Amino acid sequence: MNKSAISLMPTLTLMCLLLMGSAFAGDNDKRGDHDRRGDHDRRYDLTHINKRFMITPEEAFDWAYFKAQGGPTYGGSAGSNRYINFIETTMQEFGAVDLVEVDMPYTFYNVPDWPDPNTHIYGSGVEVEKLVSDGTPVPVVAGYGMTSGFTPKTGVTAQMLYYDPANPPTKAQITGKILVFQTVPYTAAVPGSNPPYSYSNSFLTNYTFTDYEYQTPGKWFPMFTAVPASVSSSYHSRWVWSQLNGFATIGMNGGQATAAAGMVVVYDYSPGAAFGLTQRSVYSLNGNGGVGTVYINVPTLTLDRVNGAKVLADAQAGKTATLTLNADFETATSRYVIGYLPGKYYGTPQDQQLLLATHTDAMSLVEEDGGLGMLGIMHYLNHIPQSERPKTLVFWFDTRHFMPGAEGAWAQYDYYLIHPELLKPIVATMGMEHMGGRSTIEEGSDGNDYDYSPEGPNSGGLITSFIDVNNNNLWFIDTIKKASEDNHWPRVEASSGNVAPGVNGGYQKQVLSPVNKGRSYTPQIPGIGLAGDWPGAWTQTFSQITTEAPGFPGFEKDYFVAQVAGLTQITGEMMVKDNLSIVLDFGWGQIASGLTCTLKSICPTPPPTGLLPDSQFVTPANASAQRAALVKEYEAAFRDVERGRYASATNKLQELETNVTNWILAPNQTALVILINDQIAKLAAL
Repeated sequence: MNKSAISLMPTLTLMCLLLMGSAFAGDNDKRGDHDRRGDHDRRYDLTHINKRFMITPEEAFDWAYFKAQGGPTYGGSAGSNRYINFIETTMQEFGAVDLVEVDMPYTFYNVPDWPDPNTHIYGSGVEVEKLVSDGTPVPVVAGYGMTSGFTPKTGVTAQMLYYDPANPPTKAQITGKILVFQTVPYTAAVPGSNPPYSYSNSFLTNYTFTDYEYQTPGKWFPMFTAVPASVSSSYHSRWVWSQLNGFATIGMNGGQATAAAGMVVVYDYSPGAAFGLTQRSVYSLNGNGGVGTVYINVPTLTLDRVNGAKVLADAQAGKTATLTLNADFETATSRYVIGYLPGKYYGTPQDQQLLLATHTDAMSLVEEDGGLGMLGIMHYLNHIPQSERPKTLVFWFDTRHFMPGAEGAWAQYDYYLIHPELLKPIVATMGMEHMGGRSTIEEGSDGNDYDYSPEGPNSGGLITSFIDVNNNNLWFIDTIKKASEDNHWPRVEASSGNVAPGVNGGYQKQVLSPVNKGRSYTPQIPGIGLAGDWPGAWTQTFSQITTEAPGFPGFEKDYFVAQVAGLTQITGEMMVKDNLSIVLDFGWGQIASGLTCTLKSICPTPPPTGLLPDSQFVTPANASAQRAALVKEYEAAFRDVERGRYASATNKLQELETNVTNWILAPNQTALVILINDQIAKLAAL
């Protein structure tokens, strides 16, 4: 499909589109060098972005607008088929060959509310979701529980039962009632509960900023502190909606015969933050949405805190309600596509490949616009002749993320589990999702004003570009830092997860990026994954180009292009790195973790050599200085590996081994020596 054939946005008088653009302009002197260099040095163009090869912000906006016009893209839906067709046509235009399609029949839960938000408004005449509580219509229903079921067109009428977690009802009391839940606030901090932290590692990962390997300059909220909705709605938003699956288990009550007649969940959200919000839930007793799943019909509606206030009071008083949810389960066929941008050795045993992946299915634009990001990378790299592309790129546009149960429930359709022999040439992976979004907040005296953050690009006005690094590899971190700086890519935070301390010595979250496919296979494949902060505004059905926050488009085209440029440069660096396999070998990160991990709260996934507290040094009083010396020796050896100086690296590793033997006690000593010798052997085999 040619770009001219895409249904483009009419010319708009939207000066607000330009408000943040100047923040990305930066100094383009380096980029301008390309125009003076000419076209001869394509290796340089792989590691330094040539602006002539990049998509423009206007092209990015056109793509996004086209995508947004189709609405949600759940696998097998009309929106999904339209999006996948566009991707397939465009990727071939950009040089992709040997496309593979995989069809995945499944049971699709369909609530026909798109594209009309009036389907949520009582009295509109087109309601799909509605609730009448004690004779009073609820003006606005925010959303529904995915796979929760359906009611007759006239709804289901029953007594409401308020679920009090301090005094929960019995199973017998739940049966046949409309069960009403109210989400609970953030878990309170408990000093000393997970020293040195006041929260569990799970809470820290999902609801706080943590330590990191690299972070762009700017204003950041304090680490290890629950992020309020007034700073970013993303953190509080996922705390609230993450409670839905637990409520669903209670409402199913052990089976259809004893289930609640329906459910209402009152989210602790402003009306704007709640409207159209949809998140993955599986109403089955085993929580799995794969083939053969038996769903329990407990039709569920969700409300914001304003529209839910009277419902909560009525439920506590045992009043009656009528709940209506027009939905059905349909047989659908989800489809994903894989294509290759061939490198110079494509089709030969010498070919090495990089696997780039995203998911294309979800409810909103930014939740699944990683596919547009991958097309942007393909657009750029298609300007490099195949003969000068050192590695082949594989592009996987997956559609299992919002199939019930997500990728894990549909592993039988995983292309590389079906064809494990095709994993052999893949030396690294890259994932991307949630790109180009502006950040939203809840503010006002009652917290019910839903707006975009007033902060600048480097201070929280954009959803954070969280980057998962698998594993804690110095070359990856340096490459991400350089790509961010070279391309004026703001709001980047890279972390390697719970396997090593961050730069401040603290716990660092593993970025939740399921599209970093290298983590999915055994043995794992090194790689990185961009997951723009789990979006607050971007989990809402009607959040496409605009969101429920007023005043601006929610898609920031300049930010999106900066992300594409940065990821393209990282891809190019991996393409030209001749010794990428040994540089990204997991053993290097394991040595680093083995030398630096001291506490389980900081390294919940301990290194294979075990935690190394000061007490495991021969002379604990010298532990700090000796640990620093060991890390320095390790880093020096690794830098030699990066440069291909394997003899020098081996000598440094042998010195490291000697000092480990002299300074560290067993069993850490023995395990570290084995690990170091393994790396020496790998270098000797090159």
